[in-house]
Amino acid sequence: MVKLNPHFKSLKREYIFPIIEQKLAELKKENPDIKILNFGIGDIALPLAPSIAKAIVNGVEEMTTEQGMRGYGPHNGYLFLREAIVKNEFSHLNLTPEEIFISDGANSDTVNILDLFSLSSVVGVTDPTYPAYLDSTIISRRKKMVLFPCLPENRFAPLPPNEHCDLIYLCSPNNPTGMAMTRGELQRWVDYALKERALLLFDNAYEAFITSSEVPRSIFELPGAKECAIEFRSFSKSAGFTGLRCAYAILPKSVKAQLGRKFLSLHPYWDRRQATKFNGVAYPIQRGAEAVYTKEGREETRAQVALYLEQARRLNKGLKKFGFTCYGGIDSPYIWWKTPDGQSSWEFFDILLKKCHLVSIPGRGFGSYGEGYVRLSAFTTQDKTTLALERFQQL
Repeated sequence: MVKLNPHFKSLKREYIFPIIEQKLAELKKENPDIKILNFGIGDIALPLAPSIAKAIVNGVEEMTTEQGMRGYGPHNGYLFLREAIVKNEFSHLNLTPEEIFISDGANSDTVNILDLFSLSSVVGVTDPTYPAYLDSTIISRRKKMVLFPCLPENRFAPLPPNEHCDLIYLCSPNNPTGMAMTRGELQRWVDYALKERALLLFDNAYEAFITSSEVPRSIFELPGAKECAIEFRSFSKSAGFTGLRCAYAILPKSVKAQLGRKFLSLHPYWDRRQATKFNGVAYPIQRGAEAVYTKEGREETRAQVALYLEQARRLNKGLKKFGFTCYGGIDSPYIWWKTPDGQSSWEFFDILLKKCHLVSIPGRGFGSYGEGYVRLSAFTTQDKTTLALERFQQL
């Protein structure tokens, strides 16, 4: 008899999105004419930038010619895109195109990277956290996890533990709290990883939203990081690729792990993993990603990011004006809203849904320390932000 992986039964945390969909369907059934504002899921709200769309169309048309036809692409991405990434993002950090791996999403990379490591590895995860880190760690049958509380008193920046961890998930700017780690806060983790011979899995999907000078744009700006970190980035939110799927991982050849008595570079092992389990990102999509680095592409995508950040600023300012406590919205598109009067995350979610006809995400869905908060996404438009603030005033 075929046996199921029993660790799926260990996923105790409720999967919140079906519950939200059910509550939303019930509200629409009772009030079919109301206008629902969705500030929940962090999906894009603006159309694809014209220069990116043009590059994708050109890539498709190129494939209709005998000279330009393409079949399977390289598992690690076309060289033209890897070179463009290094030139525009990492030229000052002495990284090479070989150390860039193109993929279909940072979500995929951050969970698939676990394939490289022993099941005995101790995995550290922040709380609250992006759910994929925790769930994939449980499903992959890791025996021990360590949770790092992210609390207001530590500016929601996780602190290195007093015990050993092998693999550590960090996300900055953070989803869901909307806070970004400063250079000093992140350096503490690099120092910890070097001391413990641990590895930092650094999710930097929201790098394009960084505005604070004290927040590094890449973990590799910090001394020692090239020996102990893998960075994950995405075009999803920075360039509107959520429906196109293109991202990349940066794995320096100097990052090593132990095998027997030897310490070996992880680079060839991740390369082999991707060659075995991943079939590459479509050629036209990679041409679209390359267009992000053109003059027009930069102008268009930066304008979109600026609009999202402006909505985050307005939400943050408006909620505080109404007497609420909230965080984030400066270096990220997320607002971490503390529920009033000691209400639970789901209780306040229901109030926002029924009184304001607005969808948020209950903080409890991101971990136990997310209880007492809801997350708002600023991936929205100016008119919807204005309407949301008008409805919040009713509270």
